[in-house]
Amino acid sequence: MNNENNRALVVGVARSGTSWLGMALSRARNVRYYHEPDFIGAKRDGSPTLRADGFGAYPVIRPGEDDNPFTPVWDMVFAGTFPFSVGGDGSRLRPAARAALRVPRWLRQPLTRRAAAVSMRMPRKSRYTVVKTIHSAFSLDWLAGRYNPEVVAIQRHPLNVVSSWRQLHIAMFDLAARPAIREAYLEPLGIRPPPADASELTRIAWHVGLLTHVIGDALARHPRWHLVTHEDLCVQPEAAFRGIFERLGLDWGPAVESFLDANNRPGEGLRPVRVTAEQPDRWRQRLSDAEVDEIQQVLDRFPRRGWVGEPAGAAEGGRARV
Repeated sequence: MNNENNRALVVGVARSGTSWLGMALSRARNVRYYHEPDFIGAKRDGSPTLRADGFGAYPVIRPGEDDNPFTPVWDMVFAGTFPFSVGGDGSRLRPAARAALRVPRWLRQPLTRRAAAVSMRMPRKSRYTVVKTIHSAFSLDWLAGRYNPEVVAIQRHPLNVVSSWRQLHIAMFDLAARPAIREAYLEPLGIRPPPADASELTRIAWHVGLLTHVIGDALARHPRWHLVTHEDLCVQPEAAFRGIFERLGLDWGPAVESFLDANNRPGEGLRPVRVTAEQPDRWRQRLSDAEVDEIQQVLDRFPRRGWVGEPAGAAEGGRARV
C-alpha cells in the first residue's frame, strides 16, 4: 500500500459496485473489513437522516470538525477495534455497541472518545483495514485529512445507477432538504431541489447527480486517489481487480478468485451476485427512450452530469452514452 497507515476506503454512490469491490478486497490476506460503519442510526427506509444524537446517513463533516459523533467511530474503525459486524449495518451492531448508543450523548461522547484513543494505541490485529461506505460523500475531505487512507472511488454508468435505484427503492433520505447540503453544495451551483410533484425518476436522477458531483469534486481535489469503473470490473474482472489489489498493496489469492467466481451468477436485490458480462448495458432493459431523456435532462444540470469521473469515450459534453 502506498501510505504508512495500511488503510483503504472504498467510496461511491449506492448501486455503483462498492459492495462488490469492498467484499473482494476483504478476501485478501490479513485484512480487517468494515461494511458501512457510518450508517449508525439510519434506517434503510429513508427515515429522516440525522437523529438527535447526531448519527444518521450522509453526515456532513468538514475538515477540522473533529468534535462530532462519528470521530470515535472512525477512530476505532481505522484502528480495527470498532464493535461492528463484518458486512453488517446499524442493525447488526454487537451488543456492547448497541448498549453504548442508548447512553445519553453527554455521557457517551467522552467515554467513546476515551475508548477510541486507547484503541488507536493498541497493536493492530490485522495488517490492513479496508472500509466500504456509500454514506461518506459529504465527509470525504475530513476522512482524508484525519486518517490518510488510500481512497478508491468507483464509477458506474449513471443510467445503470438510476435504474437500479428505482428497481430496488434505494432511500433518498433528506438530502434535498438539509440546510447544510443546500448551502455548501447546491447554492454555489445555482441548483434547486426537485419540486414536490416531480416524478420518482426525476428525484432519483437528481440525488444521483448530487452525490456523483460531490464525490467527483473530492476526487479532483485529491489526484492521488484511485478511480475504477464498474464496467471495467465487469468486462475483465480478474485483470481489473488484480490492478486494484496491486495499487493498494493487497495480496491476491485463492479466496479472492473464489469470491469472484461464486458471485458471477444470476442474482437479485442488494447482494453483489450478478452475471458480470450482462451488467454494463443493463439499463437498456430497464429504461425507455423517454425515461432516458428525463434522466439526462436532470443530470445535465450538474457539472459532472452523473459521472464521478467521466470515463474515456463518453459522448461529447459528458452525457451518458446511449
